[in-house]
Amino acid sequence: MKKLLLLVLVGLFLSGAVFAEGQKEAVQAGTQELAGEFLWWSFFDQTPFLEEMFEEAYPDIDITLETFGGGEYQTKLMTTIMSAQGVPDVMDLEEGYVYKFIESSLIANLSELGGEELVTDYYPWAAAMGRNSKGELKGICDNVSPVAFWYIRDAMEEWLGTSDDVEISQKLSSWDKIIEVARDVKEQSNGTVWLFPNLGEVVKVEGYSLTPFVRNGKFAIEDGWYDLIDLMRTMHEEELVPYLGSWSGEWATAWNAGELLIRVMPSWDFFTNWGENSGNVGVAKPPKNSYEGGNYRAIYAESDKKHLAMEFLKFMASPDFQIANLNTNNQMPANREVIAQIGEGYSSDRFGGQNILRTYDSISANIPDIIPDMYTRRAQNLFSKHAREGIKNGLSDAQIIENFKKALKDEYPEIKGL
Repeated sequence: MKKLLLLVLVGLFLSGAVFAEGQKEAVQAGTQELAGEFLWWSFFDQTPFLEEMFEEAYPDIDITLETFGGGEYQTKLMTTIMSAQGVPDVMDLEEGYVYKFIESSLIANLSELGGEELVTDYYPWAAAMGRNSKGELKGICDNVSPVAFWYIRDAMEEWLGTSDDVEISQKLSSWDKIIEVARDVKEQSNGTVWLFPNLGEVVKVEGYSLTPFVRNGKFAIEDGWYDLIDLMRTMHEEELVPYLGSWSGEWATAWNAGELLIRVMPSWDFFTNWGENSGNVGVAKPPKNSYEGGNYRAIYAESDKKHLAMEFLKFMASPDFQIANLNTNNQMPANREVIAQIGEGYSSDRFGGQNILRTYDSISANIPDIIPDMYTRRAQNLFSKHAREGIKNGLSDAQIIENFKKALKDEYPEIKGL
């Protein structure tokens, strides 16, 4: 019932059927006195850090920050905007549903408010995720979430002979090499240590190097997705993965103990036991470049606090804030000016002195700037689910794809070509 309500709301929201009357002209940041207050809604638990830093830099601006549980957040936000009552001036939008908002005229066009200047030095794909289908900038992030191979240094020294991230990336620079190493680790450890946790993380690595399944409302599938099924089938048939569920307790425990050598994880992390492994962690570049997750900040189109909100976005997009966010919260900067300023000599004690900025920059700089739509991430997830289930059940490629297409059509009957 909640899902149906949300779908109905999305339709009304994107159509503009509900639109509060009010000021619609563009308001340039900095044209009004920088004093006052604004309301900010979020689901993200690290928002107080940004709030405190901003209010310290701008003592005459007060933020009222309200955070909500992620599961109910998007529905609450959408119904509030459509009611035009108590709407936040600034709102956080997660990657999985950002498209449901940025296509609507109820969300301010930041391109008209000076937003383009804020993302000039951003990774192209990071800026692209905040654009709607017209190319208008509707949301800006303050960090990025490139996917890397996370590893425990001691374990890698034992099983791969090195803990250097560049050398590990070279040893695992193709799926053929990864399979060979997985075989060796399994054999040498008598099946007590594993290189890769499960089949689903293959899709996490490859997902944004392949053409999305849906473009302009039409379904198509390129050969690379079939290659992924073949790769996953090889891993399954040779029993090269222990089927530890991504982000599960057993997955985290095995990795922290050095019994699982690689986990595929974005730069934000909640699963490392830093008490035991601080200084013993590394991140290496996978064979393909991708990201997972993302938080974009947008402004309500009818807000009369746009000048304050834009100053807020300007602050969070700045290298100074993103450097502080990196040092305090290990959040990777979206602004490449950070790399230019501190990237060459950067090192992290928690990561054994590794220059993680260099590693993450090598990933982020090569992620395609594909603008995702409402189908992109969900279609990837459905493909991964049906590929994994189909392989385990002995289904053919054609059967797997047919089941995937059926599931996609059940959720999105409007997609053409299904």
